[in-house]
Amino acid sequence: MSVDPGPRPDLLELRDGRRIQIRPLGPGDEPLLHEAFSRMSERSVYFRFFSPLKRLPEDMARRLARVDSRERCALAAVTRRPDGSEHILGVARYDRIPGTNVAEVAVAVIDEYQRLGLGSSLLRRLAEVARKQGLERFVLIVLPENVSMLGLLRRMGWMHEARLLGGVYEITFPLGQ
Repeated sequence: MSVDPGPRPDLLELRDGRRIQIRPLGPGDEPLLHEAFSRMSERSVYFRFFSPLKRLPEDMARRLARVDSRERCALAAVTRRPDGSEHILGVARYDRIPGTNVAEVAVAVIDEYQRLGLGSSLLRRLAEVARKQGLERFVLIVLPENVSMLGLLRRMGWMHEARLLGGVYEITFPLGQ
């Protein structure tokens, strides 16, 4: 029996012509997550974490970077600096709801790279990985004022079921084929 090594790196060209790499996130990326978080606006942080965090807590960075590509998967959009080091531009992740074929999904893109097709590309690639792992649906929790994310989901055709629960939208959508 072979072990699935998880998603493989992939190149993506953004709407503005810049080329970036999408690759699996891993434990060695904790410092890069901190650095990416520091480049997000307060608004973007609030929309992603539903809290006005000033910095990414160590335990949260550690948890976000720990994935297994089956129950928990995360893809990072990265670019290389002139010195060869990487720079995270965005992350999409899922966490399988135990005992189901459904996963909660989240995406965050640093402000300077928003509206360039990065969020939708990360979500599409994450859905491909999820389907290979037997997942059939994603659930996404979105604040009502996050009109950019709601618009993105509409454009992607992923607004199949949206319920307002406790001040947030819970959006469920099938991953399709």
